[in-house]
Amino acid sequence: MSKIKIDTIAALSTPAGRAAISMIRVSGPDTFEILKKVFKTGGKRAFPLHYSAYFGSIIEPKTGYVADQVIVNTYISPKSYTGEDLAEISTHGNPVIVSKILSILFENGARQAEKGEFTRRAFLNGKMDLLEVEALSQLLYASSTTQTRLALNQLDGLPSKYIAKIREDLLNQLVQLEASLNFPEDSIESIDEDALKVSLQKILSELSLFAENARNGSLVSDGLKVTIVGRPNVGKSSLMNYILGRDRAIVTDIPGTTRDTLEESLIIDSMPVKLIDTAGLRKAENDIEAIGIERTEQAIESSFAVIGVFDGSQPANEEDKAVLERLKQLEKPVLAIQNKSDLPQLLDSEFLSGLNVVKASALKGEGMSELVALLSKTIKETGISSLEEMVLLGATQVNALDKALNTLKRAEEGIGQIYQDMLAIDLEEAVRELGRVNGETVDVNTLDMIFERFCIGK
Repeated sequence: MSKIKIDTIAALSTPAGRAAISMIRVSGPDTFEILKKVFKTGGKRAFPLHYSAYFGSIIEPKTGYVADQVIVNTYISPKSYTGEDLAEISTHGNPVIVSKILSILFENGARQAEKGEFTRRAFLNGKMDLLEVEALSQLLYASSTTQTRLALNQLDGLPSKYIAKIREDLLNQLVQLEASLNFPEDSIESIDEDALKVSLQKILSELSLFAENARNGSLVSDGLKVTIVGRPNVGKSSLMNYILGRDRAIVTDIPGTTRDTLEESLIIDSMPVKLIDTAGLRKAENDIEAIGIERTEQAIESSFAVIGVFDGSQPANEEDKAVLERLKQLEKPVLAIQNKSDLPQLLDSEFLSGLNVVKASALKGEGMSELVALLSKTIKETGISSLEEMVLLGATQVNALDKALNTLKRAEEGIGQIYQDMLAIDLEEAVRELGRVNGETVDVNTLDMIFERFCIGK
């Protein structure tokens, strides 16, 4: 899908399979010419009118064969989802009927839409920018009410306006800088470097806040990763199983049963959480165990929060001390579970001092409600539960935002140290990268990757 096509496309926009109603979408310059051939309405109104619904039948023009009785909703360019002439055909949800109607449309001038092509056309026709496209993608695949709220907030267009304003401010600075460099003979006032520095610092502050909101948005969109760590055989897998309410991880008395990370999703106070069980942290005894411990470290680094599990029925050993030291190094929320509270407690009462501690028995389910409540409190205290400021970005947009930030930092630090034409190059690069965030300077190959994530009918 590397070329911009201006032909007419059609596709099923509801899930495939048997249903009460299915909806077929048609978009492009010949939408209504095709429908005039294959759609016969029983009413006397002119066809098509904007924002109108028509009852009638889809027929095969050559034979007069009636495929189904349908309702056709019409939207005339440019006031449609795609910005083109668009029609939505509501038909009975029998796959045989849907297939027949699509065949009739294809035989009379439409072609099968590609993945995300309707939304791609909406983007190309200025109906939405890339930030809104990303929000729509997240909305389609959201698994919690929190994720849907986050996506809907972004569809309002406020993040897009925010980036557009920052980009415009940078462009104004760039124009002024280049004018003073290129037309000195026209008595254009030279750039005030002190004022430029103050302006860039303000822009950097605003953009850094936007980047932080994007990181939080990514955490919520993917599910807040909470990693369970501890030495072997302290009850990490039992803890995970009890929280999930089913046996997801293998539990035995043999240390080192878990060799890889296990991930499962759950909802805590409407917030999506991805719980990760890991291999025990200790000195590896073989290559397989070493790989498992390496993946544990990777899970810790990518987590929103970490739960350290310790066996309360035994005194702390060197492996427990190493785990505790690792937890204290983390700059993220850390919770501690003193497990096996149903047994006599031999763990030093001061060992876990300074941490948020829950005494629990993963075997009997004691303390689990306290752990979930502490997790919920942690989420709220970090501000993650506030969705209004969060931003959803795709991987390409995140990369572009990081490049813009780094370039602006280099420019701000270089004022008074480097030639002004070098400053202009940095500002120009920052403007270009911000354009990749909201789609104003995005390339065709990047569009291909973005819209391939969408289903055919979207």
